[in-house]
Amino acid sequence: MPHTHNPLAMFAQNPYGVSFENQEKGEEIVLLLRAHIVTLIPALFEIIFLVCLPFVIVPLLSIIQVDIAKSLSGGQVFWLMAVWYLFVFGFSLYKFIFWYFNVYLVTNERIVDFDFRGILHKETAFANLNQIQDVTPKVIGFFGTFFHFGNVFIQTAAAKNEFEFNAVERPDDVARTILEQVRKEEAESPGEIA
Repeated sequence: MPHTHNPLAMFAQNPYGVSFENQEKGEEIVLLLRAHIVTLIPALFEIIFLVCLPFVIVPLLSIIQVDIAKSLSGGQVFWLMAVWYLFVFGFSLYKFIFWYFNVYLVTNERIVDFDFRGILHKETAFANLNQIQDVTPKVIGFFGTFFHFGNVFIQTAAAKNEFEFNAVERPDDVARTILEQVRKEEAESPGEIA
């Protein structure tokens, strides 16, 4: 199976050059999944709103007879706009990083869920393939059906008994791949990494 080289892939089979902490020797990543890019549309609208907000506020202030040009110097307006757009850039970067680093991995030994809750807060959950009991893909709604993304629910016998891969592309293929890896794991001798 060919390796995926796209670092922004939402559905990457055998991703090239990808590894993770606590990866065991001989453990290979079969699938790398991210939320579908369509899930970033609300954030895009928020960013567009924030970019356009100064151009809306200035005319609104002039309606109530507040003239920013008379109240602030040119340098103050420049720094105010610089700080505002720096905030917008930071917000945009945060949304992208949140999307980029919230990944789900399917390896030949386990499933891994990396959840970034903030810049300094990361949660990681693992479940061995031999602990997986049920895998259910669900595609719901117009956008999910049209863009072919949905959720994959994984029932396990692990400490975290349910994993949910949210808004992943091709949920049926994800479920099928997980079940194939479970069957391969069940065919191996205990402790063997193939």
